[in-house]
Amino acid sequence: MRRSIDRWRSLLSRLSREMTIWLATTREDNRPHLVPVWFVWLDDKIYVATGTETQKFANLRQNQAVALALPDTAQVIIIEGEAHVADYRTTDKIADYFYNKYEWDFRYDDSVTWRLLEITPRKILAWGDEYEYEGIRVL
Repeated sequence: MRRSIDRWRSLLSRLSREMTIWLATTREDNRPHLVPVWFVWLDDKIYVATGTETQKFANLRQNQAVALALPDTAQVIIIEGEAHVADYRTTDKIADYFYNKYEWDFRYDDSVTWRLLEITPRKILAWGDEYEYEGIRVL
């Protein structure tokens, strides 16, 4: 799919500066589970730190498909993708980005057992931006 360079840059800029994103996973009985989470966007992937005892982490054991959305309902970005636990090398790299963005290093937070989720976008939709005439499918 052809992407407008300017639209892609605008989308990347928003994903880099936004503080929260909504993450939807699916429970074993197919009911949805939706939560706001902190995230890092880097190298065309989304990273989310989550506790191993959370509902979202349990859901991902059964089904790795996820949907994400920024909170802004006027300038919408929705992402569909696949989530997996990141490897240790990636976790160490991304933890620094989390610290720079949120002043929080999940590697040293012993309140729960943390895992870093690496989400690969498969589809990105956007509308309400100045590029809407190009259609809503960005990726």
